Amino acid sequence: MFGGKMLLKMFGPVLLLCSVVPFVRSIGNKSHSFLVVDEDALLTTPQLIRKYGYEVEEHEVRTEDGYLLAMYRIPPRHLGSRRYPIFLMHSLLSTSADWVLIGRNHGLAYLLADLGYDVWMGNARGNRYSRKHERYAITSVEFWDFTWHEIGLYDVPAFIDYVLKQTDSRKLHFIGYSQGTIVVFVALSERPELNEKLVQMQLLSPAIYLKEFDSFLLKLIVMSCDEIVARLTASQIYEFTPYFEYQYFFFKRLCPSPAQRVCRLVIFDVVGGYPENLDVKLLRILLGHFPAGVSVKQIHHVCQLFRDGIFQQYDYGNPEINLQRYGSTQVPKYNVSRVKAPVRIYYSYGDRLVNYRNVLQLQQELSNLVSSYPVPDKRFGHSDFAYGRNVKEMLYDEMLANLEQADGL
Repeated sequence: MFGGKMLLKMFGPVLLLCSVVPFVRSIGNKSHSFLVVDEDALLTTPQLIRKYGYEVEEHEVRTEDGYLLAMYRIPPRHLGSRRYPIFLMHSLLSTSADWVLIGRNHGLAYLLADLGYDVWMGNARGNRYSRKHERYAITSVEFWDFTWHEIGLYDVPAFIDYVLKQTDSRKLHFIGYSQGTIVVFVALSERPELNEKLVQMQLLSPAIYLKEFDSFLLKLIVMSCDEIVARLTASQIYEFTPYFEYQYFFFKRLCPSPAQRVCRLVIFDVVGGYPENLDVKLLRILLGHFPAGVSVKQIHHVCQLFRDGIFQQYDYGNPEINLQRYGSTQVPKYNVSRVKAPVRIYYSYGDRLVNYRNVLQLQQELSNLVSSYPVPDKRFGHSDFAYGRNVKEMLYDEMLANLEQADGL
């Protein structure tokens, strides 16, 4: 079923994959049960939205450099409200499924639509929904020659302008999770005129700085990242952990019930939380959607964030190449002071990827910080921001109230 290159794509970077595998924590409260079933692992984001009774529109957004990106809209469930539209951007190795996978009554996109918001969900270049380009084939090295820098420089502005045009609005709200926060900071620092188009930014586990992190396994991953990337590139593999049709069944066999405790321990060492609280049913569903494909170069850029602790463009590791690309042997840093749109930050002391000390560093550099909210549950881990059993009570209720305040409601 799998060729040699496909196996290398999946197993060569397997340690890196462990660093971002989503998980869900259970606090043992039956009233928090998600309304999801196993078949949800095999449905696309639009299919999930329709299945659970919401209207969905599928849009294609063209970027300045020729990528054709999928964007999904959930119209407001009641009209006449004075709310700005909302643009949501997903995390690393993921898709718009971040916002809907835990089902109605819990998924953020559904909660927003129920309140009357016009909800727009982006899909970054390279993931399973955004794999088209006007000139480059998906198998070409040119297609995969990007990092999160290009997602911020091209994808985010294209999404913002598209939503504003479609909704005839002057401004919109932005919600970003993990990598979704990185790319909006790239967009606003490189294209500062975009600041005027945002009402407010709601940043979930902002990953601008990543030098401080607690996981021993993650430290090993970052140390070996250069070698892994070099081996993949030498093998002419430019896509990292691509989505494939049978991955739900593949991961079920990779981590069967007898080995689940070991799998959970590996996952939770990196992202935090408690293995005994893992919701196995939702984990099975998640593995039908995650990972969803990114570029090898993009993963390398993430490793550089962890290793160097500097918010800067991609380091080619060769002064001559840096000079050719940037006009200097020094890699350009992003100017965070150019990010002027109002910001609300949400973070957790239990987040092992985005340590709270990194968040405090970011806050000190912002002149536009409206509020900072530490999640009350100190066991709240990185993936709980999208998939936590108690995410609505611990996080979303606070954020929804802040959005309504920003809208003057």
